[in-house]
Amino acid sequence: MTAQHIINSLEFARKSLEIRDTIAHSDLQRAKDLLTPETESLDWRLSGEISADKKARLHLSLTGNVAVPCQRCLEPMMIALSISSEFILVKDESEIPPEEDDVKDHDYLVAEAEMDVLQLVEDEILLALPYAPKHEIKDCAVKAEVNERKAPNPFAVLRDFKVVKS
Repeated sequence: MTAQHIINSLEFARKSLEIRDTIAHSDLQRAKDLLTPETESLDWRLSGEISADKKARLHLSLTGNVAVPCQRCLEPMMIALSISSEFILVKDESEIPPEEDDVKDHDYLVAEAEMDVLQLVEDEILLALPYAPKHEIKDCAVKAEVNERKAPNPFAVLRDFKVVKS
């Protein structure tokens, strides 16, 4: 069981703290139904800092392999995750600039006195998963079945006709 990680996000960034842990498939409450039991433990690290522009930032990195069911054959499909995310902490949502004004396309988080780090980790995992994962046709267990289902070419009958010149 993964430990509960609750932090004060602003203090965490101001003190340049860092935490590391491993999260098991069974600890992913929102993602566990999307993953198969072959999913391995995922290693993550969260660090805080005050950047040169005096903004509090959190850096999250996550690595590991997850298994999701292929949408063609329903067999497990391994996906290697290597996530690196940076968040600028803001006091409230009014400090988040409109998308058209944010030319660098930063990610923002509202600072919380009791932020659940595992929720942030799980959010990033969910965002990294493909919407409809599929093996490559050559690797999929239903490749023969897929080839059989191909519709016949409607022009195939024309190859039997010969052009007669007069």
